Amino acid sequence: FLRLISHSLPFSLIFKDWTPVHKSFQILYHRWKAVQSQLDEYRETFQLALDDPIDPQVMSDIQKDPDLPPKLSILVMGGSVTMGVVGDWNPVGKFPQSAAWPVLFSNFVTNLFGNLDLIQVHVLAIGGTNTESGTTLWDYSIVPKDVPYPPDILINAYSTNDVHVNSMNDAKARNKTLEESLIELGQNFIRQVMTPKKQCGHSPPLLLFVDDYLGNEQNEILATMVSSQKMNLLSGYYGTASISYADAVRDVVYGDSKEWFFSSDWYYKGGNYGRQIHPHLGMHTSMAWIVTFYLINLATTYCSLPKLPGKERYHAGMARYGPGKEDYNFRISHGMPQLRDAGKPLKGRPSQKPRGLPPLLTKDLSLENVTEAWLEDSNANADLWKAQEECAADGHQINETHSITNPCIFAWVGSINEGMTKPDHLMKQMAPVIMSHDGWSAADDNRKLGWVPTGGLGSKFTLGWNDISQPVKAVNFMVMKSYGEKWANSTLEVKIWSGDDSVGEEIIHGFHDKHTSETYNIKIPLHGEGLKKGSELRISHELIAGNTFKILGMAVCDH
Repeated sequence: FLRLISHSLPFSLIFKDWTPVHKSFQILYHRWKAVQSQLDEYRETFQLALDDPIDPQVMSDIQKDPDLPPKLSILVMGGSVTMGVVGDWNPVGKFPQSAAWPVLFSNFVTNLFGNLDLIQVHVLAIGGTNTESGTTLWDYSIVPKDVPYPPDILINAYSTNDVHVNSMNDAKARNKTLEESLIELGQNFIRQVMTPKKQCGHSPPLLLFVDDYLGNEQNEILATMVSSQKMNLLSGYYGTASISYADAVRDVVYGDSKEWFFSSDWYYKGGNYGRQIHPHLGMHTSMAWIVTFYLINLATTYCSLPKLPGKERYHAGMARYGPGKEDYNFRISHGMPQLRDAGKPLKGRPSQKPRGLPPLLTKDLSLENVTEAWLEDSNANADLWKAQEECAADGHQINETHSITNPCIFAWVGSINEGMTKPDHLMKQMAPVIMSHDGWSAADDNRKLGWVPTGGLGSKFTLGWNDISQPVKAVNFMVMKSYGEKWANSTLEVKIWSGDDSVGEEIIHGFHDKHTSETYNIKIPLHGEGLKKGSELRISHELIAGNTFKILGMAVCDH
């Protein structure tokens, strides 16, 4: 696999801002130094040479020391491709997760570091979800409990579901092209992730977009490349990282479109061409190598950046957070010619770049108004973009991290981690807030844990709080929509009350006319300003049509 794609690896890279790379280096170095110090002490105690092997149990015990600096945390968010669905057509193991590329990547980098446990890879993969779902999960801090929030590196691997036929139909329903919809989804995610939630203690992660989509939700080659084009556009504009597995293997796949080492098996139906978006072991193995190559390439490129005397390495990202002024003056070096008026400042130099993210990329953003729009955004959110020196002057430690207040009084997503994979887990989560229920229960079918109306039509349940611990302004649902006789007319009625006052309502359909099951995000804003801390809150649910429904997640939150 590696031999076939190695020539394409450099073409899978785009990157701009090196600030989070510097932070990642620091984390890796501090943990490596601490582990190495204990290993050196052990060698000295038992008079071992550097090349003498250390007992694996001793190595394990050292790396489990809770006093060691934290590992570099990487969170991979994605759908069924990231889960490794159809990856079970492999010799690695029984379950698809054993062959999924995040697992292979984790094993590979650990081996690469000489089995030093320096990196922790977390996976938040839920079938049928896309970047819109990922934005919601991030916004409401709904991540596995063992994941530091924010993680040091965040990987968006939703590209295949972002171009799903449902995404195309949703875009048409909103009078948008698929390209316009992808840009909207992508930059909403970027702006949600890259905007600090608190000043001086919540630095954004290193954000990587991974494009793993080769087809065949669309059949035309140009149409299949929309995801890659969108990713390149947004990465170039916002300065985030991007990796295109698809670009790295296109020539191999197009040279033989019936292969299924690197793509999906599009001819699995008795040799006839058919829809299949889940690739096999070859893709997952190659993806692990490509992501590793990208991160190593980032590391070596960062190390080659010039270092200013007594300061950090100099790079473009510093201007985004730092208060210093750029030196754009002319210097005679590397064959540059002598100027007639040497020593005079050059005219036309740019002003200090505004801090924060550039303005929202829209059709109306122009060369004439982009600077004004950026300055306006930067000034409005100045406190979030304070430089390290300013934070230090306010009494903060460099690179300190503050915990973020959970924005939700109640939240769950099925199968989000090992503690939420079985019906008993969900029943335990729901029990404290259920006021009444008639015919609803937790169920895990087709590897999708959810809350379902086992009593059929007319099934009801109500959640309630007598004294909410923080303001509530919205109730969010992740629901599955499906097709066929079982799901015909599936409709849930949701009513939200505070005392005798109705503060919100929604009719949610659980069916569609597409022959696939997908996850949809539904947000119900509460009337007016929402509910204040200490208010009473009740949320009633009733299946008013059809025979079934499936809630895959809920979040009752302050925005």
